[in-house]
Amino acid sequence: MKRLTLGITLGMSLLSGCGDEPTPPTGDVTANITQDTTWTADKVYTLKSYVFVEGGTLTIEPGTKVVGEQGSALVITSKGKLNAVGTKDKPIVFTSSQPEGERKPGNWGGVVLLGKARINTAGGVGNIEGFVTNSEDERTKYGGDDDTHDCGKLKYARIEFAGYQLAPGNELNGLTTGACGSKTEIDFVQVHKGADDGVEMFGGTANLKHVVVTQTDDDALDYDVGYTGKVQFLVVQQNATVGNRGIEASGNSGNNTLTPRSMPEIWNASFIGSGRPIAASGTKQEGLVFNTGAGVKLRNALVMNFADQAVDVDGAASVAMFEAGSLSITNTFFYNNRGDTTSIPYAPNPVKDSSGKVTNDDASRFANDTIFKEPEQFITEALRNQVVDPKLTASQDLKAPNFAPQEGSLALDPENAATPPADGFFDTSARFVGAVGTDNWLDGWTAFPEN
Repeated sequence: MKRLTLGITLGMSLLSGCGDEPTPPTGDVTANITQDTTWTADKVYTLKSYVFVEGGTLTIEPGTKVVGEQGSALVITSKGKLNAVGTKDKPIVFTSSQPEGERKPGNWGGVVLLGKARINTAGGVGNIEGFVTNSEDERTKYGGDDDTHDCGKLKYARIEFAGYQLAPGNELNGLTTGACGSKTEIDFVQVHKGADDGVEMFGGTANLKHVVVTQTDDDALDYDVGYTGKVQFLVVQQNATVGNRGIEASGNSGNNTLTPRSMPEIWNASFIGSGRPIAASGTKQEGLVFNTGAGVKLRNALVMNFADQAVDVDGAASVAMFEAGSLSITNTFFYNNRGDTTSIPYAPNPVKDSSGKVTNDDASRFANDTIFKEPEQFITEALRNQVVDPKLTASQDLKAPNFAPQEGSLALDPENAATPPADGFFDTSARFVGAVGTDNWLDGWTAFPEN
């Protein structure tokens, strides 16, 4: 592939001292990309603003470092493609341009992949969140009718200190996908300390495998507007200071019945809350929340140590998904959610009047949820869900976590797990509960820097 340096100004940094290795030359990325381009591992690339791949393929070599300044992001439009494939020994790192020790969540905007698969918004096409733009800007459009659309490859990559809030409800995340299709490959990706969600899937059918989301400010995996992809081997870890939900699943907020419905299939996931005390006020920390008609097929998962709730089916539209079999959780361990080691807490949802105000009538304020009590619906013998301590090795360690079960853990007993489908995507040998079995696939390429 021809190597181009469109809009890139390179400069060689000085040696830091006698005998030290030279710092790689830096390249300021100042222009959008319109044809096949390669970023090489012998340089550090600095995103100065939003950089749009408007055409061609952006190839990023293993071991390459890409840093983002405030207000920057890397955006692969629906007319471009990403080929960022690192290795276990040489992961690609997207991080803040600030010096180590001074990096913070929200230092830059993250990575955005846009495609042409189906979404359930009016007209089937929208403009992705996080940009000051108009509906005619083709660079931020996503959606269409090609459920196999290929946004490219992102493998063995870390995205750190990203996320950006343009306005409440209008944010970029560590990794944002909009309508990416099933030919897209996202595998061995970590999002660490993002200012908003770790990964948000706006519709589409893209699959996720070996994904780690650690210490994000909001939700770990957020999916909405008709996401129907597959996920296997997902690790989520919160800290006690920030973090809202392990999963926030939504449909279309204006019309909960629009299709495609948000309903991915997820196998072998570990959702690890911070274990902090119940929130007296402010942001709650919850495991799995399904609202506005979103569903899921979740198997072989761990949901543990969430301060406020384990699972919440919020509202009639998502309750209807449960009753139709489109919101299903089986072969899952729950433990120590809201301090409960024998069941899971009930998650009542207040009723709001037409103005959006919660009613003050104690007899009716939770009437919306009396038809669905999570402990009664999910902790049943038929579903093979249990309240069990999976005895993970060091899941609460923020600096050097280990999400593998200890020897003798019931999570490793194949009798407690279901067999993943033999469809070419799922690893059928993963007969264990949680994201990690005896092979710790996080070793060697993940990192957990504080700043």
